[in-house]
Amino acid sequence: MPREKQKRGRRAQEKNKKNEAKRKREDNAEEQAPKRQKSSTAVETEDYIPLDVGNEDAPQANNNNDTPFYGMLDSEEQEYFSRANELLELDQFRDAEERNLFIESVYKEAKGKELKIACSQSCSRLMERLISLSNTRQIRRLFNKFLGHFLHLVQHRFASHCCETLFIHAAPAVTNKISKRDKKKRVDEEDDEAEPELSLADMFLQVIEELDGNWGYLLTERFASHTIRVLLLVLAGEPVDVSSSDSVVASRKKEKLGVTDTESQAEAAIGQKRPVPESFETALKKIMHDMTAGLDDTNLRALSTHPIGNPVLQVLLSLELSHFGKSSAKDPQSITRRLIPDESLEEGSQSAVFLSGLLYDPVGSRLLEAIVRYAPGKLFKNFHKNIIRGRIASLSRNETASYVVVRVLERIGKDDLQTDMELIIPEIPALVERSRLTIPRALIERCIVRGVDTTPLAKALEASYDKDPATRLRQMLKLDKPASEDGQAAGQAAKPENQRVAAPEQFHGSLLAQAMLRVSGPLSELVYSSLLATSTEDLLTIAMNSTTSHVLQQALTLPTSAVQFRRQFVPRFLGHIQELSLDTSGSHVVDALWPATKDIFFVKERIAQELCDHEHTLRDSFIARAVWRNWFMDLYKRRRGEWKQKAKGIESNAGGDTNNEGKPAKSRIDIARARFAERAERSKQIRSAQAAVAAKS
Repeated sequence: MPREKQKRGRRAQEKNKKNEAKRKREDNAEEQAPKRQKSSTAVETEDYIPLDVGNEDAPQANNNNDTPFYGMLDSEEQEYFSRANELLELDQFRDAEERNLFIESVYKEAKGKELKIACSQSCSRLMERLISLSNTRQIRRLFNKFLGHFLHLVQHRFASHCCETLFIHAAPAVTNKISKRDKKKRVDEEDDEAEPELSLADMFLQVIEELDGNWGYLLTERFASHTIRVLLLVLAGEPVDVSSSDSVVASRKKEKLGVTDTESQAEAAIGQKRPVPESFETALKKIMHDMTAGLDDTNLRALSTHPIGNPVLQVLLSLELSHFGKSSAKDPQSITRRLIPDESLEEGSQSAVFLSGLLYDPVGSRLLEAIVRYAPGKLFKNFHKNIIRGRIASLSRNETASYVVVRVLERIGKDDLQTDMELIIPEIPALVERSRLTIPRALIERCIVRGVDTTPLAKALEASYDKDPATRLRQMLKLDKPASEDGQAAGQAAKPENQRVAAPEQFHGSLLAQAMLRVSGPLSELVYSSLLATSTEDLLTIAMNSTTSHVLQQALTLPTSAVQFRRQFVPRFLGHIQELSLDTSGSHVVDALWPATKDIFFVKERIAQELCDHEHTLRDSFIARAVWRNWFMDLYKRRRGEWKQKAKGIESNAGGDTNNEGKPAKSRIDIARARFAERAERSKQIRSAQAAVAAKS
């Protein structure tokens, strides 16, 4: 009798049982549905306010089924582009022309693979670096390749950064017109690739058309958000500085992708305000309207605490108040009026409650900083009077709200600053104890600007630290580290100088000391007396620390540095000049000793002699060679008399002319040329005078 065909083994039996259980669940799905409990995700998102209200009909660009796949690079292509990225990063080309030829060859190799590279995890950085080093023609070609794909690229994890870099470096060339010389050059080039017909301005408008209808969604999209912020600033012609600490543009900490002179020129163009076509203004207004049109006032306020949407809202608010004028805030449909409908900000009003809530929110306080910075005068005065002043002391103690207080201190006038300082001074000891030094530093800086007496602030700071001057400086610069941090300090010391990360407490302590040094009187005296009381060993530790060495540099060069202080302080470094010159941070202190000894020449001579005694060691070091040049040591060895005149600030030459300090002395050929030019000018004047006399006669 035939048997039923069965698979033998324990795994086959378990698989059959699972299939039977699965069929039973499918049959009873309708019966079990009403009994199903809420999932944990449903409970967590119960209070969530969706930000796509009014955009139900908009296409969901994040649908995975609609996302195109541009293909993947094979192993050989990945290896080539990775190697190209390494070569560009090393920047060991002989000159700019050789580097440009290499970039052009990489573009030829990447022809037809641009979208693959932009979406590649390993090679997208190469695309960013290429864009930052490209000329206008190359940027236009690449921009043209991306057209038609921006809706998907701006939402891609890696390609979105390529789009951001492309927008940033294309912005300065928006108003540039194609010259006839460039057109002729393109015709002469043997290249089968057709030049794009659209200008960069038209390409930006094409990008806006591609993204139109999706602004409400892209506003809070994880990867598109930072690209949209850049696009808004480009359309407004505003500077796009991703390296600034106040920037709301970059989505992550950006490393410098450009190199040498190309990078500096590009950054200079990017960091400036630019003229833009009128079509950009119209497009910008439409985008700003479309982004918030689908949100009611409640959802718009919810956006202020949204981690992704908040930076975009900051850009929108700043452009509305700074680019289009503060009068635009009077429009009932403006973002400012919708967020803050009541300008009086009376206690208990809806606007006052909303702004008070943002004070303590880590995300919302960033928007509040933007409001304080750009708000119209009437709104800011009401905000300061009704919300800040009454509780400025407690706000200064709060880790989040204190940043808003700093923005307020930067804007108020002299009388209000005097009043607020009196309210904050009782909290200074507690702030110093907790290393919350942002508020004291902001008070010092604003008192300098407004001309407010800082004596009460100096007394409060003196009481906050130890009475011993040497201990006071150690406390201020956090030189005494707890035992638990010794391991971390050893690990930091093992890293290269450019990779070390300073402790936040030490960084803010250094900034506070530098701010105190800028004020003549009791505040700067606290630091100067501490420096004189500090041991030489501790001074060397401070000098060779990248964070604290700035305190010594400022103490040596600021106008508040008296001659009596420098006469006592500078000789402390004698015998350690070689050690400092070979250190990355210490070399800057040695550079600062040159202007610091302008009126104590005998000390300057001893330092120069110490440098001369270790010439061979210093010349072998790249860092120390800069010190050798800054101290004019070649002049010291060959023409001691000229060096002495330069050291004393007496710039003289054979012709008796006097140059400003810091300028190199003229050579004899330069002096002869100047005399020849002067004689020629005199002869020309005499001939013109004779001609005028002859004409009259």
